[in-house]
Amino acid sequence: MKRYIVYYRSWSKKTPSHVELAEQQEEAERFVSYNKGRITATYTDKEGKHDHRTEFPKAVDHALRLEATLVICHLGRLARNVPVTRRLLDSQIDFVCLDNPDINRLSIHIIANMAETETRKVSDRAKAGLAAARARGVKLASARPDHWKGREHLRGTFKAIAAAARKKKERTKNMYRFLMPEIKQRRERGETLPEIVEWLNQQGHVTTAGKPFTQTAVWRLIDRYLGKEWLGNIKKKTQGSQVAIT
Repeated sequence: MKRYIVYYRSWSKKTPSHVELAEQQEEAERFVSYNKGRITATYTDKEGKHDHRTEFPKAVDHALRLEATLVICHLGRLARNVPVTRRLLDSQIDFVCLDNPDINRLSIHIIANMAETETRKVSDRAKAGLAAARARGVKLASARPDHWKGREHLRGTFKAIAAAARKKKERTKNMYRFLMPEIKQRRERGETLPEIVEWLNQQGHVTTAGKPFTQTAVWRLIDRYLGKEWLGNIKKKTQGSQVAIT
């Protein structure tokens, strides 16, 4: 008897485009019964704002281990998700999409690429339309006269948050500014990150959070203020000789 792994998708918000979980289950059972097989396991992802879909990889791996057929009850917009389609192709498993039987191993990557291209075109058209509206003098978003009506108390909140973030970033930069020349010189001499960490902590320097320095903290400082060329196994020329920086 052939084995099937069934993958369901559920939504918290009901719209006409969403297929109820009960409908998916009924359709899957009907399909498996018609093909004289049995459902070995089921996986359900709850679609939402972030669409993490943690159950989908589990369903693919389970089908691969059992050499079973993966039944996707409602593929929908997953067809335009290249990572999802890539996983189906790379896994070499048999699968069937109940809402679109024409999708198979030969066609899914074509459909996915076309859908991704169309999604990008929709975004480009929307941006062009907004730009044209602004050129005509149309007020958009918070620039509209009635945008803050009824919530005037929130006006300026987002600007204040952004300003506070910029101020914090500048304060952090100023705090570390005097350390960077010395750190750069030590890297030029070939000192490793652990050696620099040890020096910083021995001198009593702390991070903006008031904690001792770690290799990760120093790595981020060098990456942010000196550049990636001062990270990793990179050789710098110093006075005609090469010094390994690790």
